[in-house]
Amino acid sequence: MSRISDNELVGRILGGDIDAYREIVARHQARIFYMGLKFFHNRHDAEDFAQEVFLKTFEKLKTFRAEVPFGSWLNKIAYNMAVNQYHKRKRAHVEVAMPCEPRDPSLSPETRVLRSELRERVSKVLKKIPDIYKPVITLHFFEGLSYPEISRALSIPVNTIKSYVFRAKQLLRIRLGTYVYGYLEEGVI
Repeated sequence: MSRISDNELVGRILGGDIDAYREIVARHQARIFYMGLKFFHNRHDAEDFAQEVFLKTFEKLKTFRAEVPFGSWLNKIAYNMAVNQYHKRKRAHVEVAMPCEPRDPSLSPETRVLRSELRERVSKVLKKIPDIYKPVITLHFFEGLSYPEISRALSIPVNTIKSYVFRAKQLLRIRLGTYVYGYLEEGVI
């Protein structure tokens, strides 16, 4: 039996099939929860966020156009909601999540300290760059998405994504100085 596409499930949902909506949620809830966790840094807020995203998605489902994959459309809704909540919580200042490195026993204590210090510095600098670059940096460097994947998720042209990454790298280079020379080119941060 072949798996039904998301777009077919959307058609069923619009026809009144609630089980189809349960299937859509089951397919995408982990990714949306993870996005919430990246933005809000705690499980409770991420669960609330995911629930709000799926409620909003259900409300807006009639506006979905099948020319784009459902997952990309959902990501755009989720991302916009996360950014809006971020601005509402600006006083609490949501940090961009830095990836946690597993403890590598082959690394010297000095190397581990230097990497930790680098992550702290990058995190501080990321708080100061313009908001327009933050999601692109997060998705490209920390989530590992390609330019076309980011383009689909944010509904921004690929060339604009490339431009944002380039400009963000320049800002990071300027603000971090020689401390991280070479890291940006290697994709370490």
